[in-house]
Amino acid sequence: MHLKCPSHHLTQSRQCADKLCMDNSALRRLMLVLGAALVVLAVAGSPAVGAVARSSQACEYTTTPVTAATRAEVRSAVVCLIDQQRVEHGLPAVASNADLSRSAQDWTQTMVHSGEFTHGADFAARITAAGLKWSSAGENIATGFVTPAQVVAAWMASLGHCQNILNPGFSQVGIGVVSRPVANYATEAATWTADFALPMGSAPPSRNLAPMNGCPYRS
Repeated sequence: MHLKCPSHHLTQSRQCADKLCMDNSALRRLMLVLGAALVVLAVAGSPAVGAVARSSQACEYTTTPVTAATRAEVRSAVVCLIDQQRVEHGLPAVASNADLSRSAQDWTQTMVHSGEFTHGADFAARITAAGLKWSSAGENIATGFVTPAQVVAAWMASLGHCQNILNPGFSQVGIGVVSRPVANYATEAATWTADFALPMGSAPPSRNLAPMNGCPYRS
């Protein structure tokens, strides 16, 4: 059995009333960990990609290895696949956000260079430092998946990662990718981060929790 790739997820939110975050002790920022960190997502070859492949015809570069595409092309493919999953489940698409992309890319590079596969002490603080004022935020990471289709399929097949992708409250996303694995965690490219958020003052794009509550989705 070949153990291929660990992947983690986290979601964090600020408790808000009337779209304004409160700073008193009762309404300070809450951390919501939606499930145990997943140690292994794929065994005995490539992860299941059928669920994504069936909906990826309109997305370019989804099955292109990261080493054969530009970073912009890979990011666009991941966002396209995430949006297809959301739309197919009756949710609005998310929009690419430059601040989230900067946060995700910086963290992906940090993981590869440090050899540590982790969200760090406070992933949401990283998003804030990148320039985004947010009311809710989530993060998926993965290493060892070669194509956008593989990593999105693996996330969709994992409870917490799928819940981030299908969270009806997120409206923005940023993707980070490095064409190397995190050492000692995977042997194949690449390493990935997806940062999700709802900007401060924005209304959630949907309140349909049914798709998220149906996670995970496998082929």
